[in-house]
Order: sequence, then structure tokens, then C-alpha cells
Amino acid sequence: MKTLHDLLLPLPISEAIARGLLFGVFSIHLLFVLLMLGTAILAMAYFIEAWWHNKLMELRWDKKILRMFMVHKSLAVVFGVGPLLLIQVAFSIPFFNAVVLFSPFWLLIIAFLILSFLSFDSLGHRIETHRYLHLVFGIIAMIFILCVPGFFVAVLVAAENPDKWMDILKTGFGFDWRISLHWVTRYLHVLGASVVFAAAFHYFFTAPRHDIGQDSHFAKRLQNGAPHRPTLVKWMLGGLLFQIAVGFALYFSMLHKPDVMTVLYMSAGVVLAVILIWLTALSLQPARTLNFFAMAPLLLFLLASMLSTRQRSQDRAFAEIMPEVSKNAEQYEQRLLPYQDDALNHFKSQMNIIYDKGPTIYAESCAFCHGGNANGKGPDAAQLKIPPEDISAIRANQSYLADILTNGIDGTAMPGFDYYDQYQRHSVLTYLNEQYGIFSTVTNVKYNITAQQHDQAVEQWKNTCSTCHGLDGEVSKTGSSFKPPPPDLVQYSLTPERAFEVITNGYPGTMMTSYSYLPQAVRQALVKIVLDKRKNNRD
Repeated sequence: MKTLHDLLLPLPISEAIARGLLFGVFSIHLLFVLLMLGTAILAMAYFIEAWWHNKLMELRWDKKILRMFMVHKSLAVVFGVGPLLLIQVAFSIPFFNAVVLFSPFWLLIIAFLILSFLSFDSLGHRIETHRYLHLVFGIIAMIFILCVPGFFVAVLVAAENPDKWMDILKTGFGFDWRISLHWVTRYLHVLGASVVFAAAFHYFFTAPRHDIGQDSHFAKRLQNGAPHRPTLVKWMLGGLLFQIAVGFALYFSMLHKPDVMTVLYMSAGVVLAVILIWLTALSLQPARTLNFFAMAPLLLFLLASMLSTRQRSQDRAFAEIMPEVSKNAEQYEQRLLPYQDDALNHFKSQMNIIYDKGPTIYAESCAFCHGGNANGKGPDAAQLKIPPEDISAIRANQSYLADILTNGIDGTAMPGFDYYDQYQRHSVLTYLNEQYGIFSTVTNVKYNITAQQHDQAVEQWKNTCSTCHGLDGEVSKTGSSFKPPPPDLVQYSLTPERAFEVITNGYPGTMMTSYSYLPQAVRQALVKIVLDKRKNNRD
């Protein structure tokens, strides 16, 4: 087994505390989500009403309540972070499996939220009377904002039904009708609740009461808001009736038979909904209004019953899988235990490393190809079509190597390292020069070469080598068209041993072919010619 550096950490809080926190934070989050969705639905409905009655030029009610949308969405997003963090910590396996199963949709959430928020912002603050522009932005905003809870509901339904994961994985998103029906009814239940809570909020906090007086300060608000209070009551009444109808469908669509506590939570929700229906129906009578101190607790208890039902179903589903997850984690922890001290020591040693120094940068960014001792035989070198160069054999001008390090070599796996700053790149070259003398020049080549062999090598250079390298060692026009191009031998050379090896065997993956058919002395003479090209051309 390879050396491992991962540590299995215990949960920072107990599972019971995590569930309690999750319920509390998610309750606040869901409340503002419902207010946000309901406000969007009501605003669009009142816009259509104003259009139908040709009142778009007036100071409209849909504009008034839509301004509250921005407040609700901000609080919904802020309080949404907590539940996501808690469910990741406490129930990471079911949550992340569900997210991955629906990843194409999950990844769209941010884009959909941005598009809907920008569209609603335009409706609430910028677009005043243009009916068609308002309609287009309204449709765009509604489509995107209504898709988001659908994605969340799908993820939660999947997380709470781990026995269906393989079915979803095998069939993609064409899962069986029972899962689809449960998702649809649960989604519609959320939309119904959003209308109820948003209508109640705007009834008590946005629409003015009839008894506020007729002074000029409230005159416009009275004229604009009071007539809509009865319609808000009707929205609440319709939403509650819709909640009960969808609630029964949701009960029968549940994939697992609910236990007694789940049934009790659902029954409590039905009773509360019936009481709220009775109170709202009474308020439709003349001179009757809803009492905030009676309605608010009932609505909050209704929300609590909805969430308790969901939490109970979720806990039962997670209770089946979490023991197995914990058991697997314990077994894995036992396997890692022998490596724990090594992992901690490695972690501590890494903390002491200064990452902007040449040796460290080379080890982290270069050694896997060029090798720890810079001989071109790193662990990944064998996988490359063009082998990495033996850096320890390079003898070149500093500016030339700096350019290669910055921009890379076109046609090879050598990338540019311009994401390192100039100081860091210079520190790498300085380190390599200190270790291997890459900026030096070979001045004494000890080969016994006769004049005839030297002349033969000169002819070979003129007739063959200069085609790519040029007569003076600079890259020719032909050579510059190759990928990778040959090096500029005026600025770049190798040790005699490495140069002789390249001339003899060629350079795999490049246009540099083998010249092993030439006599050894001629090849040695070519080495001397190549090295002489740079001898008098140093930085």
C-alpha cells in the first residue's frame, strides 16, 4: 500500500446535536425560501391582474410586494449555508451521493439563482410600465426560480431513499413513477406552502390596515394596499386547501410506510391547516380581519409539522445507512492506523518547507519528469513521447534557459512556468546551476581527431546538420518550422558525453535522427564543432 496522508477525523459534534441544529437552521432557511417563492408567485399574479384591468400605468401592488423579494432571497441564501454545512458534516455519504446522482442539475442552481435574482431585481426597481418587457423578464425569473426548489427536492428525495440509488444510477433520470410522483407531490407541497406564508406576510406587513387614518403620509399606501387585503386572504385560503389536497397525495406517494410519529406529525399539520382555513374564511366576512397574534403561531406550528415530518422520514432513512457507513469508516481507520505517524510526520515536515525556493519548486514542479537528480528519468518520463532532457548535462546561456522556463517548448510536454514570478524562476535556475553548472561552457574537449576526420565532420555539418541548425548554429528557417524546433546552438549546448549520445542515437520524438553510421571519430568531431559554436557566445 502506498503511503497515505489522509486522516479520518471524528465528527466535531454528536449526531443528535447535528440533527437538532439542522432542524433549527433549516426551519429559518425554509421560512425565507417560502416567503421568497410566494412573493414571486404573488407579484407575477398581481402583474397579470393589473395588465388585465389596464392599470399598468398606476403605482402597482405587484411592484410594492416585489421589493420584499430581494430581502427574502438574501436571507434565504444566508441561512441556506448553515443547513448545507451541517448535512455535509453529519450525513455526508447520503448527501453527496444524492448530489452526484443529480449533479447536472445541482450545478445549474447557481446560474439559475443569478438569472432569476437579476430578472426580479429589474422588475422591482427598473422596469416600470413596459408590459411586454415586464412579461418577458417575469417569465424568465419565474422559470428559473421555480426550478431551484425542484432541484433541491430531487436531491433530498434521493438522499432519503438510498435503496433507490442504484436504480437512479442505472436508469439515469428516468426513474420509476413512484419516485417521480413523490418528488412532484413534495415539490407542489412546497409551492403551496410558499403561497400561504407569503400571502400572510404581505397581509400583516405590506398591506396597510383600514384603521391607519387618512393623513397624507399613509394616503397612497392606503389606496394601494388596503384593497388587496381580501385578495391576500383568498390566496391564503386557496393555498391551504391546496396544501391539504397535495398533502394526502404526498402521504400515499411515500416510498416507505411512515411510522406512527410521522403520521402524528402529518395529522397535526392537517389539523392546523383546517384551523387556519376556518380563520381565513371568517375574515372574508365584512368588517372581519385576521389577528396576527392568532395566525402567526399557527403558521409557525404548521411549518414545524411539515419539517418534523420531513426530518422524521429523513432520520429513518439515514438510520439504515449511517451504521454501515460508520462501520466502513472504522474498518478503513484501522487500515490507516499503521500509517498515521508517518502521515503526521510528513504533514509536519511539509509545514516547514518554504515553497518559493529553487529546490522546493524543482521538487514540486520539475522532478516528476526530469528526475530528482535532473538526469531526465523522473517517474513520469517514460510516459512522454519526447523524453525530458538530462538537465545535469545542459550547458547554456542563462537568458536562453530563462526563456524556456517561462514559455516552455512548443511541441513537447515542457510547459511554460510563467505562473511563477521572475524571482522564483531565477531561483530554480540558480539552484540547477549550483548543482550541475548549467550556465558553464565546455572549453576542453579531449578527443584525438585527425585533420581529415575534422574536415569530414565539417562537410557533414554543412551538407546535413545546417539544414536545421544553420551554418553558425542558429536555428534555420527549416528548423524553426518543426515542433519542437532544434535548440539554438549558439546559446545552448550539452556536455560532450551527452552531445555524443544525441548525435549517435538521435532524440526520440523529434526530427533529430541517429547518425550512428558515421565513424566514431567523425561524430566526436561533430561534438567539438557543436561546442565551439557556443564557446564564445556566453551571457
